[in-house]
Amino acid sequence: MNTNTENLKPIFKGLSWCHEEYYSFFIPTDWQRVERTDRKQGVIYVPTHHDAQTFYAVHVDELSTKVTLEDVPDIETGLLNGIHENNLSQIETYTHSSIGNLVQLEAKYTFVEGDERRKRWVRVLYHETRQITFIAQGKTEEIYHYWLPMFNEAMMTMKVHSTKPSTPG
Repeated sequence: MNTNTENLKPIFKGLSWCHEEYYSFFIPTDWQRVERTDRKQGVIYVPTHHDAQTFYAVHVDELSTKVTLEDVPDIETGLLNGIHENNLSQIETYTHSSIGNLVQLEAKYTFVEGDERRKRWVRVLYHETRQITFIAQGKTEEIYHYWLPMFNEAMMTMKVHSTKPSTPG
């Protein structure tokens, strides 16, 4: 990747369908699935093994209770406080929405980790008794923007399910 070329975009080679028990999405065919080291239920995909800080990840947390619209202020506060734990974080956009019993929080923000400013897009969905978190992150803001077309594909095709789907849609 030549990061000095302003209009450089990743080469689109096709999509693979990742479908797990509680979620699904399309991911570029040439991205590699890596094992989670945090023992959380979910997946991580990286565009290159040379950069573990640029990834698309999903993790599922069982809450043992259903989240309702009345819970939104509390979970919103939790998400925003979590982002602001890094004093150098800057939230670019934040929204929340609901459709029926599905509650979603979404934020795009930058933060400093070590010596680098990273950029992250997070969508947190509350479905039934689960919190399903989708994260697209670039090692740097520049790398995030380079991979943004691929991140968009995964984020805009993600779905949550009660059981593992057998076909896309």
